[in-house]
Amino acid sequence: MGTADLVIFFAYLLGSLALGLAFARRQRREGEFLLAGRSMRWLPIGLSVMATAFSAMNVVAFSTEVATHGLYVLLCLPVFVLVAWPVTRVIMPFYHAMGLTSAYEYLERRFDVRVRCLASGLFIGWRVLWMAVALYVPSLILSRLLGWHLWATAALTGLVATAYTAAGGMRAVMWTDVAQVLVLFGGLAAAAVVAAGRVPGGFIGVLRAGVEGGLAKPFHPFDAEVLSLDPTIRITLWSCVVGTFVAFLARYGADQVVVQRYFTARSLRDAQRGFWLNVAAALAALLCLAVLGFVVQAHWRLASVRGLLGFSHFVRLLPAGLCGLVVAGLFAASMSSVDSGIHSCSTALVTDFLGGRRAGLSRVLTAAFGVAATVAACTVDRWGPSLFAIANRIINGLGAPLLALFLLGMFSRRANTFGMLVGGLLGAGLSVAVSFGVEMLALHYYAVANLLGTLALCTLCSLLAARPSAEQLRWTWWERRGSG
Repeated sequence: MGTADLVIFFAYLLGSLALGLAFARRQRREGEFLLAGRSMRWLPIGLSVMATAFSAMNVVAFSTEVATHGLYVLLCLPVFVLVAWPVTRVIMPFYHAMGLTSAYEYLERRFDVRVRCLASGLFIGWRVLWMAVALYVPSLILSRLLGWHLWATAALTGLVATAYTAAGGMRAVMWTDVAQVLVLFGGLAAAAVVAAGRVPGGFIGVLRAGVEGGLAKPFHPFDAEVLSLDPTIRITLWSCVVGTFVAFLARYGADQVVVQRYFTARSLRDAQRGFWLNVAAALAALLCLAVLGFVVQAHWRLASVRGLLGFSHFVRLLPAGLCGLVVAGLFAASMSSVDSGIHSCSTALVTDFLGGRRAGLSRVLTAAFGVAATVAACTVDRWGPSLFAIANRIINGLGAPLLALFLLGMFSRRANTFGMLVGGLLGAGLSVAVSFGVEMLALHYYAVANLLGTLALCTLCSLLAARPSAEQLRWTWWERRGSG
């Protein structure tokens, strides 16, 4: 990276820090720090939800997955629309009527405080792992570009994200997310255009090279194996649709990082409109990343280098200034995930375990989670064979036990406290064993296997104890669908 690249990169970091700190003066009330005073409109909600989900890991993993294996991952795109109905028509109204701060407050009302703490603890552990991966990718790329140690680049990202989050609270997180979306995809779009211009034939040459290299599969030539029901095939239509639906339902329905944004909305309508904006933005972003994958693959064919190292090499060869913008965009993606993660983990710990709203303690815990994620980021290279595998086997797969607790709480009249506690713990252990220990399962089926396993264990354990009380059943969806 040259001088111009470094100037752009550090200007972006300082700009993000300044934008976040600008909201610090408004953080006098805990409701402002945690939920932005429940005053946010649909635009920042939608883009913040989208930015939170699109970490640098997703950006690099998706584009390199396309560059390596083809367009199989595009089979998941319809799932964004499919999952929108249960999220906007069932889950959002259900939460909105209760006026929650933490999603896991609901589980205390439906079961008891122990189930609430179990779910919140599972969420915190899951999201620390997720933040570690989000930090790892841009940190590794920048360490290779600058020759810095991974610790130094991870600490830089974590420090900036933690500083503006601890100072500015949820409002700072959401508005910096909006800015980060623009930086990320503006930089990547510019990089794709410029890099394609360096390939013989421009974009047409890129597309032709991609098709010749097999990147149009499974659409051209058609791969009949994509319709197979074999659960060991890496990606099929069925594993992609079913597995992604489960992973998305966990992300958008049981993940405090995302649902906390619903709670910031000034109205249910704003939350619903924001979610549809997230769907549209995510679809556009993934299509852009698929195009970027074609561009990266064309570059790899010229440079004879692949994988994450190949992506770093691709960024290094961009023109002066654009290289810095792309690196800034990757850090934007990372910080939009890390700021959301540390803020939501802090919110969950304060509200679910400490039983109160303490603004000063929330800031301290936000900083502590930032440090924990930074330390964990330096161990990510030991977690899995590829970023795409890590995302599906570990990050998406470990959200399934949380989804199981919410589904049973909302829709099962037999689920009880004993079943949720024992079955939830066993389900979490099973999910870790499956995600880390099973090698032959299709990537998207890890979330499905973990969900079904946890549902079965919780249901079986519930049969060993008394039925829930009438007060507990009052908090099922069946009883509350006409309230609020």
